[in-house]
Amino acid sequence: MDGAARVAADAGRAVGFPRGNILVVPLLPGEPRIVDPAKEQALTERFLLPALADLEIMLLELRELLDPELRRARPIKLGKPYPIGQCLEIARAARNRLRQMDGSGLTHRAARGFRALRAFQRAGGAFRLVWGDLRGQYFQNAFQLGTLYVDIANDTVVPTKPKIEILPFAAADFSPIADYQHFARIAARYWRHRIFPNHVLPEIAPFCPLIHVWPSGRIALHEISGYMLAMTQAGGFAPSEGVLQLPPIPDDVFGRVVDGLTGGPHELARSPQLGRALALSHCRRAREKRWYRSSRQTAKIVTRVWCINRRLAQWHHGITAEEKPVRILKIDGVDYDLAGLSAEAKAQLQNIQAVDQELARLQVQAAALKTARNVYVGALKAALEAPGSSPFAG
Repeated sequence: MDGAARVAADAGRAVGFPRGNILVVPLLPGEPRIVDPAKEQALTERFLLPALADLEIMLLELRELLDPELRRARPIKLGKPYPIGQCLEIARAARNRLRQMDGSGLTHRAARGFRALRAFQRAGGAFRLVWGDLRGQYFQNAFQLGTLYVDIANDTVVPTKPKIEILPFAAADFSPIADYQHFARIAARYWRHRIFPNHVLPEIAPFCPLIHVWPSGRIALHEISGYMLAMTQAGGFAPSEGVLQLPPIPDDVFGRVVDGLTGGPHELARSPQLGRALALSHCRRAREKRWYRSSRQTAKIVTRVWCINRRLAQWHHGITAEEKPVRILKIDGVDYDLAGLSAEAKAQLQNIQAVDQELARLQVQAAALKTARNVYVGALKAALEAPGSSPFAG
């Protein structure tokens, strides 16, 4: 076994294990891939294909149930009205509701579709929420249902498209994110972000090797998500090294990140060139220390990234507030001149702004804690599956 395979085996990934005549490679969280195509195809043909039209009707009725709730919960996301950009929220809500449903209340054909889904699952068919690159254009959250690609949020990029799309998985052109360069290409096209290697915070770089610049000018470290983190760890930080080897981050972007973080507790590189060298060195060090298996180290980095992004957001807000003073306040479609507000109105406005900032902080903190929890759950599962961990072991 070569060095790369040894790291992959230690991380619990790429070498795979035999199952019959196929080599099974463990899935990353949410990875859009069918593990056992022959089994899933047989179950799909038996249970799903004969009821495909009914299954689509059931999913449409599910969206009709969910849309009012989700629209009330989050009418706007990143400045765009529901359902734009909310494929994850819709997919998660659909998954959770399907787990609770018993089929009652559905129309006749939708109930038949629901029964077909349940029979498929009872027979051992896969029904997984997956995330990846859809047609080289954007990130998407959808379902792998047997050998079918099921998108219950097909209208979250172009709202005039049908809400539901069901295709053979092989025909959907839905692929896993292969590395950070692949991720950066889609992020630049879909989110209009400018993406740079993290040559500013070398200690963070093995786990978080990208810096995003939003169209608004806001800067943030790449959010540590379950799939990307697992990809990084499964590769023993080789995915991070791959993108950190790119030319140094431009001086202007480097300077803005340093300006936003100066005075804080974070170790900053002295120059893009030195930051690049240190980031690559930290990748090698992290691999030697086997931090790809350390849930404690991972949770520590997740928390640090959250703190860094919060500080950068506050810094950006302060800069933009100075550069672009807001003189008009819109409430319920009515414009109010801030210069003419009474002292009481200004005080209430400050209260609203303080609450909004706290809500934003709590949302970011909740996302970080969820990621940390997932890390701990993964570590617990690994511990439970380790030899001698079974309560029935001799």
